[in-house]
Amino acid sequence: MTDIDTKPLPIIATWTVELNCECPKCEQDVDLLRYPDFWDGRTLDVAENCTARSRDVSVCCPKCSHEFLVDCEY
Repeated sequence: MTDIDTKPLPIIATWTVELNCECPKCEQDVDLLRYPDFWDGRTLDVAENCTARSRDVSVCCPKCSHEFLVDCEY
């Protein structure tokens, strides 16, 4: 048997991405990325912050449908 035959399988690390805030109407903590249309028409990059595109982002609470603005921070 060679070293190639006994090489262990790689350990997988999985990325988890969330964009969390509190809805000002229902006061629930929500992950805005669970909103199915969050990325539609946006040019925002994952973890983008302190840019014109990441300020005053219009979002909709996936729990109560309230629309409001957020500033994305990482």
